[in-house]
Parts: sequence; structure tokens; C-alpha cells
Amino acid sequence: LDPGHGGIDPGAEFGGIDEKTMMLTFARELRELLLRSGGYEVVLTRVEDQFVSLERRIALAHRAGADVFISLHADSLSEGQAHGAAVYTLSEDASDVASVKLAERHDRGDLLSGVDLNGADDQVTDVLLDMARQETKPRTTSLAGAIANGMAQQGGPMNRKPLRTASFSVLKAADIPSVLVELGFLSSPRDLKNIKDPEWRAKMALGIYQGLEDWRQQDVIRRSLIGQ
Repeated sequence: LDPGHGGIDPGAEFGGIDEKTMMLTFARELRELLLRSGGYEVVLTRVEDQFVSLERRIALAHRAGADVFISLHADSLSEGQAHGAAVYTLSEDASDVASVKLAERHDRGDLLSGVDLNGADDQVTDVLLDMARQETKPRTTSLAGAIANGMAQQGGPMNRKPLRTASFSVLKAADIPSVLVELGFLSSPRDLKNIKDPEWRAKMALGIYQGLEDWRQQDVIRRSLIGQ
């Protein structure tokens, strides 16, 4: 679990609260739910109010041998009336203008991760990454759909387009299914009220857990079919 921002990077700030604090709170709540349910080991990319680079977040996931990487955010957008939860997967071509703007806000640079590329030239690197992503991409797409569905079943509210794509660097691990969960937008009064509400957060945590459970069952079947 990757609580967005931290330390000198507060993330979105609105209505007297900031994204880094709320996402660390939610990550801890989600971790507790997953641990109580059994069958999960949970590592947080940060456990306190500290700055963690995008590269280190992915490195920590690899070091932990992560099966899934979930980045947690609650942004704000001054333009338009963005509201509701959404789940993002990686794409160089963002699904809409808002996704482009969010990616620009998040990212300070680009990176390649997921495979030991020491000593490999650029062409070999590209081939290895493409091979890893060919296997990972359908699993990631399925993960995003399952989590969005789980959150929707708990009442959301979901964004009108709950499955989106953007070029978030934190999603660029080639070999780990990685999604970014946007719980809502602090710039939306409704979303802000929800995100501050422990009962609502508990429902969203349950939705994410149920999504993970559904995906895990689907993934076992999918991988067994590929093996045949």
C-alpha cells in the first residue's frame, strides 16, 4: 500500500486537511482490515509523515516481493467539478484531460523499474520491459476493474468514469500489477466530507478488500489457463 505524498510534499490541501495525512490514515485502516481478514501481508511505503521518492516507492514494493501495488490518493482539481472515486492504470495516453493534469501534478520525472537492467543496453531494456508488461497489463486491468466494482458495491460514490488511465510514474513497475486509487477529490464538498468520515472510509476499505478477493480468485483461474 502506497499512501500518496508525505513530508515536504503535502499533496492536495483543502478545507483545512491535506492529502498526505488522510491517505496515511486510510492506508493504516485498510492495512488493519487486510491483516484481520487473513491471507495478506501488507507493507506500507511510508508509515509516518515522511517524503518518499517515486523511485523508492517502487523499490520498496520490489524488495517486499509485492504481488500488488496500490497507491492511495485524494486530489483536488480547480478546473471543472471532479468528484467521486476512480481507479487508474498506467498508460502513456491519458484517458482524458483531467487525467493528464493529475499526472502532471504527481510526477517529477520518468523511470524504468521492475527488471534488473544493470548492464543492459536500451534496446534490450525495452524488450525486457515490454515482455514483462505484456503479462502484467491484463492482470492490472482486471485488478482495477475489481477494485472499482468493490468500491461501487459499498456505495461509492464513484466518478462518472471510474476506470481511467494516466502516466503516473508510481505505476511503472513492469512486473507488479499496479493501480492508483483516487478516493475522491478534496475540492468536492461531498468527497471532502466523505473522506473525513471514518465510517465512509471503512466502507471504501471493505470495497477495496472485496475487490482484491474477487481479483485474486479470478487471477488464479486466469493464470492456470495460461499455464495450460
